[in-house]
Amino acid sequence: MTHFATEQDVAEELFELLSEARELYLQNVIVDGKRYSRYVDDFINSHRYINCDNAVCQNCHEMNIHIVKGLLTECAHLIQSLFSESDFSFEECMDLRRHYDRSEPLPISVTHRTDKITDASPLSFGCNITQEQMTGIVSCANTYHLFCVSEVCVEDMEALFSCKKGFHIRVNNLRHVVILFDALLENSFIQSRWQSVLDKGKFLQSRDGSRFVSASSLSSALSAIRGNMTSVAYGIKRTIGQLKE
Repeated sequence: MTHFATEQDVAEELFELLSEARELYLQNVIVDGKRYSRYVDDFINSHRYINCDNAVCQNCHEMNIHIVKGLLTECAHLIQSLFSESDFSFEECMDLRRHYDRSEPLPISVTHRTDKITDASPLSFGCNITQEQMTGIVSCANTYHLFCVSEVCVEDMEALFSCKKGFHIRVNNLRHVVILFDALLENSFIQSRWQSVLDKGKFLQSRDGSRFVSASSLSSALSAIRGNMTSVAYGIKRTIGQLKE
């Protein structure tokens, strides 16, 4: 839509934008494993302009883009939940708009492209990890295919261990992921509250992307792998242990 004559036109364009954002979220983030913050930046930057020179139309579109960005960044958990449903209606879009109008903005938009990975967060693993050790953790994650991405990068793991809001990653094998965190705890890289932090921050998603991994699931997976250690589990523990040397 490139011309706005009524308030309904503005509302319909907002619905079109959010509907397209939903399709790209399901494909880029859920299926392809794209980082959520990168998905948001890419979507906003690819929808900034419309093919209309009318100032009213441009202002209406800019307002809608501002609303979409605010929803994707400040209401990420709400958006992800709605986008994961089987359908997304115009009425739900309007509910989101009303929620946006009435909610308090975040003091810092932590998913903006210029933000640092250490933006303020109430959660913390209490990390004691050097850059070289972080590189080793990334190598371990890729060697044992811990996450559902083609290749984990240092930026991904820094976002995870700095508890960056809005960041999450899908686990490939939960038992192998929890043994990684257990090994990090054993070697004093993180503190014992890691299960609670992962739960509260919603940093880990199930393999199919349908839910966030809870503290109880993490605890159950850890008990299971400790009771039946595999060669992969021993390999992860050995790799993390060597990072202290």
